[in-house]
Amino acid sequence: MSQILGNELTPALLERLGGSQIESHEGKIIPIFTIDDTGWAHPALLSYYEIVAKNASTLDMALWKNSSTANNLRTAGKITLMLSDFKTNYYLKGRVSEVEYEMTGAGAVSRFRVALEQVIEDQEPNAEITTGLTYRRMSQRDPNDFAAKVFRLLQETPL
Repeated sequence: MSQILGNELTPALLERLGGSQIESHEGKIIPIFTIDDTGWAHPALLSYYEIVAKNASTLDMALWKNSSTANNLRTAGKITLMLSDFKTNYYLKGRVSEVEYEMTGAGAVSRFRVALEQVIEDQEPNAEITTGLTYRRMSQRDPNDFAAKVFRLLQETPL
C-alpha cells in the first residue's frame, strides 16, 4: 500500500542518495520516468553514480546531454524516480531544471536539479521486496572512470 510521506527524503533515503556509501550501491539501478513529446512515459535507467541528494528536498542528476531523457526533462520539467531494493520501495516525483547543459568537468553530460514534490513509500505488509533491478560490471570500477568522475563532480558542486 502506498502512502505519501511529503516532499522530503527520509533520513535513510538521504543517506542512500547522499553518496557517502556509493560502493555499497554498485550494480543497483534506479529506473526513472520522463514524459516524451507525445505524452507517453519514457523510462530510462540510472546508476547511483549519476544522482546525488544535495539535501532532503533536492537531487542533482547527470544525464547524457543529447539523450531523449535529457530532452524530455528540458521540455516537460517533470520526473519520477523509483528506488526499489531489499525491503525498500519508493517513488520520488519532482520538478526539474537544467543547471548546466555541459557539466563543468564532464562536458558530455548535463546537470539537472530535481526539486522533490512527493516522496511515496510503497510497501505491502505481506509482500516484501527482495531485490531491485541490478547490473553486473564486467570489470572492477576504476576510481578514475567517467562515471566515478561525474559522481564526484555531482557531490562536490554546492547548491
